Amino acid sequence: MRTALPLVVLMAGLAACCGKKHAAGQKDTTTEGQVATSSPRVLVYRTKEDHADHVPVLLSADHSRIISYPHPSDLKTANGLPVPTPVGQGYLLDNRGISKDVAYLGMSWAEYAALPEAPSMEKLNALIIDRDPLTELWEGDHRANLKDPVKEVSAWVEAGELDKHCKRLK
Repeated sequence: MRTALPLVVLMAGLAACCGKKHAAGQKDTTTEGQVATSSPRVLVYRTKEDHADHVPVLLSADHSRIISYPHPSDLKTANGLPVPTPVGQGYLLDNRGISKDVAYLGMSWAEYAALPEAPSMEKLNALIIDRDPLTELWEGDHRANLKDPVKEVSAWVEAGELDKHCKRLK
């Protein structure tokens, strides 16, 4: 513990001297007035099979082990369950936080959210039904920079312009 303390003090000092100063409640913004990197990015994807109602977990780069999974209470938001939003032509807008290393559990969002605790790692591994589900994954701007992400992404998909607004990750 003694060796960790100087590192914590150093990191706090760097944050204090290098961070931007803001009035209380003010967000980081770019020079164009857009919200900076504190907002998640738009993720649009397609899967080989319909996994819209399956809970995603994140795997290691070699897809051999789970590195991130939600606690059931993480899925209970003010707006309901964070299921992906269809945006046309089989594309989904992510509302949870997936990556190219996503896998899906054989449990619905509602079933998983109703659990009192997250399953053990062994149980989670056994629940995986698809370790390589994506056919496409696109990353766009920060969600906060879009007035209506669902409407705007749907328009991009309809116009065949995902590549003009997003970077293809898979």
